[in-house]
Formats: sequence, C-alpha cells, structure tokens
Amino acid sequence: MTNDRRVRDIGEFGLIERLSAALPAQVRDGGGLEVGIGDDAAVWQPVAGERVVVTTDSLIENVHFRLDWTDWASLGHKMLAVNISDLAAMGADPKLAFVTLGLRGDERIDDLESLYRGLGALARQHGMIVAGGDVVRSPRAVAFQVTALGNSRRGRVLTRSGANAGDLIGVTGTLGASAAGLRLLALNPTDLRRQAATADRLIEAHLKPEPRVALGTVLLEHGATSAMDLSDGLLGDLPKILSASRVSGRIDERRIPVAAAVRALFADEWIGLAMRGGEDYELLFTAPPGAKAAIERAVQGAGGTATFIGDIVPMESNRPTIEIMGLDNRLRTELPGAFDHFGPAES
Repeated sequence: MTNDRRVRDIGEFGLIERLSAALPAQVRDGGGLEVGIGDDAAVWQPVAGERVVVTTDSLIENVHFRLDWTDWASLGHKMLAVNISDLAAMGADPKLAFVTLGLRGDERIDDLESLYRGLGALARQHGMIVAGGDVVRSPRAVAFQVTALGNSRRGRVLTRSGANAGDLIGVTGTLGASAAGLRLLALNPTDLRRQAATADRLIEAHLKPEPRVALGTVLLEHGATSAMDLSDGLLGDLPKILSASRVSGRIDERRIPVAAAVRALFADEWIGLAMRGGEDYELLFTAPPGAKAAIERAVQGAGGTATFIGDIVPMESNRPTIEIMGLDNRLRTELPGAFDHFGPAES
C-alpha cells in the first residue's frame, strides 16, 4: 500500500527518524563510529597511522538530475556513488558519509525512504557508515549534498599532480555510456534507439554509475603516478591532470574504449560522447611503461579492464596541450572542454 504522507506532514525530525530507519543497520553504526545520527556531530576514530581523505559533491534538481527521468532509489545510489568515485580515484577506502537534503516539503516520505534505501545499499556494499547530515528547506529545487570520508592505504594516496613525462595515459572500463544514456533519456519514447535492446543498459550507466573502488586500490598498489575520476569527460578531466603535473599529453582516439552499444546507437556521435560526454565515473590515470603489464593483470583480476590510450610528454609552452591522433589518422591539437556550471550555454 502506498503511503502519500509528505515531508511537511511529519516535519524535519520525524523525517530524520524515518530516513535513519530506512538505512541498513550496518550503515548506521560500526566502523569506528563512536557517535552517529542523532547527536550534534559524529565522532569517528579513524585507523591509526592513516590519513583521512575528504570529498563533497552536490546534486541539484534539473542541473544534475531530473525526477521524471530517474527513480528515487537510483538517485540515492548516484548521490553517494559520485562521492565514492572521488575517494576511489585517490586509492582511498570509503568509510563515512554525511548527507544534506534540501527539500521543498511536498516530497513523499515513501520516495525519500527509497532514496535512502538506494544510498544505503551502496554504502553497505562498500562498508561505509552514514553518520549524519542535515535537512533544510529548498523552495525552488530539490538539492542534495554528500560529504564522504575515507582512509588512505598505508598512508598513501593518488593525486592529479604525479604524472611524469614518459608515463602512459590509461582509463578503466569504457567511455561514453553515461552520455549515451543521457541522450537516450532525452529522446522521444517512440524513437527506435529508445526501444533498442541495449538502451536500458546505457540509461542505467547514467542513472546508477558504479564507483571503481577496487580499481583505485589496484592503481595505487601497482605503480600509477596520478589518477582522477572521469566526471567531466576525457577532454575535460585530462587537462586537470596535465595542469596539476605541469606536463602535456598525447592520446589516440583509435584506442579509446567505447562500448559496442554506444557505437551502434550513435554511429555519428560515439567518439564525441566518449571524449566529452562525462559522468562515466571510470578512472583516468598515468603510469610508467614498466607498470603497464602489472596494472592490466591486476585490474583484470579485480573484475575490470584498463586501456592505455596515450602518453605524457614534456610541456613546451606556458600551458599544457593535448595532441590527438584522430580516427582519420590525422594529428590535431584539441582544445580542452567539459561541462562548466558557469560557462556560456550551448545552443
């Protein structure tokens, strides 16, 4: 039986009780958490000798998600996944999450409990504790913010600033599936591409990305020199590593791993979706050539794939450049580009 009670019917504190109860018990307690949900702040005892890694992300209605395109459980999964992905990129072990909900007040309690069940399932999968957060009124749009904390592994982390000239550039998984899924969601339901057998898989790649925690550990342990997660597209994120490391890069479009479904449904656009699409939440990394075989084996052993798509070269001017070998076998220099929250609107 569906319960149509709304946030305004039970208030902030009633909502907090309901959402806390919607989380698995393992996600509310344990893991070094001494004080959790229900007090003014959480108290956590991290592992002795490790460094604490902290990240935060916001998801705003009609900017990062549309409620007519996603179910609430998938949205809960994604709002935590994007934070776990940042920890994964640093090779960190996810531990705690704090969730802030900005609500209008007319949201159904059942929907918000589904949100927390989706979030809680992913937290349990990665051994995380949801240790608290906040609920505030947001009259214009639903908004979520998650702050996630993790432990380093033996005091070590991967950063964006470790790439060296001579390193190889690699990516995990495939690129472009999330962007293809978003494109499918925007199509008319009668479009033949929406009805394709592979459409749902691409849409799920956009709505429920899987953070690559195990692969981040593999990269850290097997010689990667830098890493970050791919949230803004290859041509949006690679320049961040290049700038932080004061180097330039060369990539080969012909080597970029793109799922067959993306190529089939977007025959004229697949390379653009892979290069600029964003929200794949795969890992972009660099590593010396001598680490290539070990990384490939270890990533495969962890259930993933690693593809090397280029290399790092010295920076010859005041700013990094990206030289690209195109699908047409021609070299070009590409302007970096990615989604910019405050950039000019696309036509």
